[in-house]
Amino acid sequence: MTIKSELTKLWNIATNPSYRAARAPYRAFRKAHGKQTPAQFAQVKQGDVVLDVGGYIGDWSDDMTKRYSVMSHVFEPHPGFATAMSERFADRSDVHVHAYAIGSADGSLDLSDQDNASSALVSDGPTVRGTVRALGPVVDELGLTEVAVVKMNIEGGEYDLLPAMIESGFMQRINRLVVQFHKYGPEDVARRDVIREGLSRTHVCEWAYPFVWEQWARKTPEMTRGEG
Repeated sequence: MTIKSELTKLWNIATNPSYRAARAPYRAFRKAHGKQTPAQFAQVKQGDVVLDVGGYIGDWSDDMTKRYSVMSHVFEPHPGFATAMSERFADRSDVHVHAYAIGSADGSLDLSDQDNASSALVSDGPTVRGTVRALGPVVDELGLTEVAVVKMNIEGGEYDLLPAMIESGFMQRINRLVVQFHKYGPEDVARRDVIREGLSRTHVCEWAYPFVWEQWARKTPEMTRGEG
């Protein structure tokens, strides 16, 4: 974050009541879970597979692998970040860096080059070109039959990827999903609602701080039978 943006944030907090209200979920999340991306899961065990979707510089994967001895697949379309992670984890067999995003279809995207806020939905400033690969072939190629945790922070890409995960049935293979939805406009409220409805077919929301972080857990067989 730049000094200018930090000063703007502090000014808005001091002078703008609606801005303070919008930040309330963030403050509540920090009080309950701390500042960092959620990385504590009682159900995760040694040897599990986790997906770091939007890896940035790889801190979440590093934390998870050291904490639980899991294998992490990291997906990062920003060429600079992907290269840095490949170098960071070059001597590690438990972190696999994939220099592309996953989405509903193959393609490419122009990413704003804004450090950890790089997004295909923000066009201001310099950009870099990233690659997108369709979800299905990636799942088959990596043999993702069972996934303990998916962490997703992809700056708006969730509105493309999550529907693909739901409609393909891949969500049924995921035990926990921790996702950060992003709000770039008022239409994203409805888009999030639709996706949450889809997630509720196979998962239950354990906690949610709107447009900050929320966590979903796969329904147990007992829960599924009860719905029938």
